[in-house]
Amino acid sequence: MPSLSQVIAAAFGAGLAYVGPSVFDKIHPSLEGIVLPIRTAEPWTCQPHNYTTELISLDPLLIYIHDFVSPAEATLIMKAGKDLLVPSPITGYGSNTKSQSRTSWSAPLPDGDPAVECVLKRANNFMGTMMAPARDEMGTAQMVHYTDSQKFDLHHDWFKQPRLKDGDGGRKRMYNRVATFFVVLEANCTEGETYFPHARVVAPQDRGQQSPIWREHEDGGLAFKPIAGNALFWPNLLADGSGNLKTLHAGLPVGEGTKTAMNIWPRVFFGPEA
Repeated sequence: MPSLSQVIAAAFGAGLAYVGPSVFDKIHPSLEGIVLPIRTAEPWTCQPHNYTTELISLDPLLIYIHDFVSPAEATLIMKAGKDLLVPSPITGYGSNTKSQSRTSWSAPLPDGDPAVECVLKRANNFMGTMMAPARDEMGTAQMVHYTDSQKFDLHHDWFKQPRLKDGDGGRKRMYNRVATFFVVLEANCTEGETYFPHARVVAPQDRGQQSPIWREHEDGGLAFKPIAGNALFWPNLLADGSGNLKTLHAGLPVGEGTKTAMNIWPRVFFGPEA
């Protein structure tokens, strides 16, 4: 089947038999404007990307990542997830339920989307030796969307009981979320910080900035301002595989506007079939 640009070019070529070359000279610039953008459109590809890190807290370990995703990646990821959004469930004890403690919208992001895969690969490289290449996996990323007054109260990302992976070819592999990347894609909002009540800076800081990335919360701990493109990383599990209670955190209510983010939960597998 001929492409759209070929059809347009053929139509204009046929028209020359009637209008003549002098008229074509006048319409030629407009013809280029119609045809060339169609010819030069190329699919998006994953590009090398640089980011920087900042160690914020040691116990629990919190690493702040500046520029973890590019604006183009953020736009494509939000486009991939926007039509899939549903009221966010609460995950626990092997099931998902709705709760007033989590009032945002969320969606599983398509595994085959190029921008999603690009960021997952970047996160996988960041993990280093925390995952076994032939055993563990990055899992399906999630997009979460907050509007006015929406929130996610204090919670942990790890499961109290490891979960059985679905659709695993008859294998019975149990997994838990070894770590979390919380990646802000859009932050057109007031408030909406991510709050860790047990986090502490390593040493007292003179934060003489007008808009610091974090602040000491009035109830203790640290609260992180949502900034598009930036991310927070923290391990969820202790060395013995149990959940770290100090990773308790909350998505504080958005004041006005919207906040969109990407949750990445790398999986480690346990048991004889892992």
